[in-house]
Amino acid sequence: MRWVRRNCWVAFASGLALSRRFFLPFGTALHHDPDFAGRIENQMQPIVHLFVPIFFVMVGLSLDLRAVDWSSPFIWSFSLCLLGAAVMGKLLGALLLRAPWAERFAVGIAMIPRGEVGLIFAELGRTSGILSHEVYAALIIVIGLTTLLSPLLLKGHYRRFLPTAS
Repeated sequence: MRWVRRNCWVAFASGLALSRRFFLPFGTALHHDPDFAGRIENQMQPIVHLFVPIFFVMVGLSLDLRAVDWSSPFIWSFSLCLLGAAVMGKLLGALLLRAPWAERFAVGIAMIPRGEVGLIFAELGRTSGILSHEVYAALIIVIGLTTLLSPLLLKGHYRRFLPTAS
C-alpha cells in the first residue's frame, strides 16, 4: 500500500510538472506546440487511467470509519460550515465575471466540485498526521456532497433558464 501511495504522489507531482503552466523549456514547448502537447497527453493517458482509480480507492480505504465518532456534533457542524464556505465561495467568485446573472450562477455552480484536489490535500494531511480522523471525515463528507450536489444544481439551473436543455 505504501508503494501505491508513493506512486500516486509521484504521478500527481509529474502532472504538475507537465502542466501547461510549467515555465521551464519543456513547459514552454507544451504551451507553444499543440501537437507536442497532444502527443504527451495521449501518451500519459494509460498512466492516468491506471493511477487515478488506484488513488481514489486508496483514499476511500484509508479512512477508518470505526475510528470516527459519528454522533459527534463537531463532525456534522464542521461539515456544514465547510460545505457552506465551499458553495458560497464559488458562487461569490462567479460574481466577478462580466456575464448575465444566469451564466454567472452556472459558472459558480460548476466550480463547486473540486473533490480531486481536496482529496489529495486531505490525504496528505491525514498521512502526515496533521488532520484528525474527525476532521478528515468531515472533509470527505464535504467532498462527497459537493461532488454530488453540483450536477443536480446545474441540471435544475439549466431547466429553469434554458428550457430546451435537458
